[in-house]
Amino acid sequence: MVKLLVAAGFGVGFGFTFMETFVWTSVGGCMGVVLFYRLSERLSERWRLRWLRRRHEALRRGGVAGRIFTRRNRWIIRVKRASGYLGVAALTPLVLTIPVGSILAARFFHHDRRALPALLVSVVAQALGVSAALTGVVGGIIRVFE
Repeated sequence: MVKLLVAAGFGVGFGFTFMETFVWTSVGGCMGVVLFYRLSERLSERWRLRWLRRRHEALRRGGVAGRIFTRRNRWIIRVKRASGYLGVAALTPLVLTIPVGSILAARFFHHDRRALPALLVSVVAQALGVSAALTGVVGGIIRVFE
């Protein structure tokens, strides 16, 4: 899946209207969210087994096992605890990217049925903002109020 900003930029570059850019970035983003949210259980288990295998190999060779609490992991847990599924959803399209945000939401909030709809609403809202900014709709609205 292409990052939301890049997709909207390509849409504008190809001469798409605001509505076309908004619809295509929304549909693509929502498809990515659903795909990665549904695949997250398999991906998480695969990464966990890979991490365990590498850690076992490092300890067997007498090396140091990788750190468990990295700066990135601490930041993710801080966001999770402070703002819950809404914070992860708000950060997903532009900051965390759709695959990472969807996997984190599924991993931490799979028990909450509001997590997936929140991700989808966040993607649509941010696609609306990005599409409006890149197609010049924002500039038109500002000129109206001047």
